[in-house]
Amino acid sequence: MSSEAPRKQGLVLRNTLVLVGAQVAGVPLSIVVSAMTGRYLGAEEFGYASIAWTLAGFGFLLVEWGQGGVLPARVARDRGQAAELLGTALGWRLGVALVVYGILAAGSAALGYEPRFQAALGLVVLQSFFATVSLACQDVIRGFERTDVTAYAQMGQQLVVAVLVIPTLLFGGRLIGMLAAQAIASGAVALFVWRAIRRIGVRGLAFSKPTARTMFFEGYGFFIFGAAMALQPNVDAILLSKLAPIETVGYQAAARKLIGVLVLPAAALTTALYPTLSRLYSEDLAAFRETTRNALRGTAILAVPVALGCALFREVGISIFSRHAFGPAQGNLLILSAFLLLVYLSMPLGTAILAAGKQRAWAFVQFGCVIVSVVVDPLLIPVLQARYGNGGLGVCVAAVISEVLMVGAGMLLVPSGVLDRSVALSLLRAALAGVAMAGVARLLGGITPYVAAPLAGLAYVAALWAVGGLSGSQLALFRAAISRRRSRA
Repeated sequence: MSSEAPRKQGLVLRNTLVLVGAQVAGVPLSIVVSAMTGRYLGAEEFGYASIAWTLAGFGFLLVEWGQGGVLPARVARDRGQAAELLGTALGWRLGVALVVYGILAAGSAALGYEPRFQAALGLVVLQSFFATVSLACQDVIRGFERTDVTAYAQMGQQLVVAVLVIPTLLFGGRLIGMLAAQAIASGAVALFVWRAIRRIGVRGLAFSKPTARTMFFEGYGFFIFGAAMALQPNVDAILLSKLAPIETVGYQAAARKLIGVLVLPAAALTTALYPTLSRLYSEDLAAFRETTRNALRGTAILAVPVALGCALFREVGISIFSRHAFGPAQGNLLILSAFLLLVYLSMPLGTAILAAGKQRAWAFVQFGCVIVSVVVDPLLIPVLQARYGNGGLGVCVAAVISEVLMVGAGMLLVPSGVLDRSVALSLLRAALAGVAMAGVARLLGGITPYVAAPLAGLAYVAALWAVGGLSGSQLALFRAAISRRRSRA
């Protein structure tokens, strides 16, 4: 057993590094494809694609029904059930996908979307089906404590999409051609993963009604939480498309793409944080509190420069898509910079709340954000469309209000003893350093933002050090973590 423990630790480390490396490597390809899609399709068709993706993404929550949280755990406990679990999952997904597509198509017709959108929706659903087949297989493979196939699938997806979509756009393919290319790419990746599951030895798939019932009840909690998170973007997209011109949906989609990239550091931190906090909550409550505080202090340091950079240098991001076609989206980014700051605080709070077993309460808060959109969007979208020609600004304001709700509720729901004076001091010091960053950015306003942005970032770090926001112990801990990773490698 003494030799088995180090071997398992090495396996976990290798799998983690492979998966994280694939995610990081895939980001540039994803940005390039998104930027070229926006440039060649324009704001209107990019908006149609965004609506189709948003609707299909919500519909496929029903298709997957939280199985992403059920399959790996059940296979890890009993690998002999892998074939039955996978067969049941795929049978469920095929049947429900047909129903979901029918509902989405009928709902789109009822909302008055034109036939071109119906064709786009059909291709998006096809791609989503290939993707959900691939994800079911990947979930089962993860139960065998392997993430290499998932890493290859993620990188392969981005690469094949780039190889197919970019030429399609360059040779004049429009919305339908682009979506068809993406569907073919997803089908190719699903075939690769299917062959991988066969090589692992998962054969003789079978559908089992008792297993389906078990997976239904075990996946219910995961589904509810996912639905709460996904419902708000659907409400925003539908209301914006009906209350403002379709190109405003494209502006909002481009801005949210960029925000998604900027959220990655906080997402990576909270993903790594969740299992640790789950263990500490049951074993060592004091360590749980201190670990959560450390996460909040760390995200506060990251949140201010990321949010300020989004606001001060927003033209850099929009230029990736096209200043001519997506110029108004700079206003979206300006408002969403406040949303970004709040997200960096709500994510570690939410992770601690989930680790403490308060999933239902946190899901209830998520549904509160949906109510905010339902109330605020119809009020602000027409007003801001008439005043600024961009009704998406109203959606952004609603997103900020929603995130204020998330942070406030998070502060109430997080276990007692987590929030203390040190967290407030970290926020204050980061804010003071942010003032220095904004001042330097303003002084350098006459030069290219590609030079001004790094200099403003350096000013933030220097000011943060000066006000005590970066202590010697924190830097020593960071250096030690790097040294440990190098020695393990």
